[in-house]
Amino acid sequence: MSNNLLFVSENISRKFALAENEHLRILSFNSQSDICVELCGEGAAFEYRSLSVSGTQQKIHVMHKARNTKSFLFARHILNDSSKAVFNGIIEAGKHCAGISSRQLVNSILLSPNAKALSKPELKIYCDEVECSHGSTCGGLDENSLFFLQSRGVGLEEAKKILLRAFAAEVAKEHPDAQQISIFTQEIKGV
Repeated sequence: MSNNLLFVSENISRKFALAENEHLRILSFNSQSDICVELCGEGAAFEYRSLSVSGTQQKIHVMHKARNTKSFLFARHILNDSSKAVFNGIIEAGKHCAGISSRQLVNSILLSPNAKALSKPELKIYCDEVECSHGSTCGGLDENSLFFLQSRGVGLEEAKKILLRAFAAEVAKEHPDAQQISIFTQEIKGV
């Protein structure tokens, strides 16, 4: 079994093919991504976690070509000024590929009225007996959370930073590589 971990902080355009029981995890920070992944062998798994604190464009295409494969796409955007984030996640569940589990989730925080987040999750399911889901949220910082922190003596700007760092840190929460998490944590301190 092969278990590959990648930390990406520059633009990436790649195609991957995963054989039986191979796993690939990508942790991306502020990168443009155009990634195609084929899950060709039973037990193959792909996980993509991404954080963008500026504009970005991401296209992630996952093709489940074998039974009992898994994929998870998780992207978060923190957008200010006129920044724009575009996320297009495409999941294909091939014929005769029962037992597939696939999820995709995109969350965006807009910090200005000119910021834009466009999310286009796609599910192409050609087989029964699969578990596939997608979701997308977009909004500002939670006013109740800001009020709570301020009522505890935290200034407004510091309260915003606390909430944004917590939002950003969630991306790497379950990533298995401690060294990559350390690098990622250093990157989000500037948020």
